[in-house]
Amino acid sequence: MCALGLVVDIMASKGSSRAGSAGRFGARYGRVARRRVSEIEGDTNDDHTCPDCGSDAVDRKGTGIWQCGKCGYKYAGGAYRPSTPGGEAVTRSIRTALAEDETED
Repeated sequence: MCALGLVVDIMASKGSSRAGSAGRFGARYGRVARRRVSEIEGDTNDDHTCPDCGSDAVDRKGTGIWQCGKCGYKYAGGAYRPSTPGGEAVTRSIRTALAEDETED
């Protein structure tokens, strides 16, 4: 093996791994689209806490369907995350409305 081949091999192995899960697209589809795919897949594959038992074993079963691997609790959520910002806002408003009803009694 020549010295130039060795240098090329060393330089190729030093590269940073910025591509993430969207690296499979290569140079196609544009930078913004690849970044969005990478962020969405990162959110989907993160550890999520089960609302029923509290363990970090929730997996995505389908679009908007999430299930805990420990207790088997299945529930509807967002397409890429178990809870969406809109859903959290609704839950918060329902909780405050119920708290106001209890204080009036």
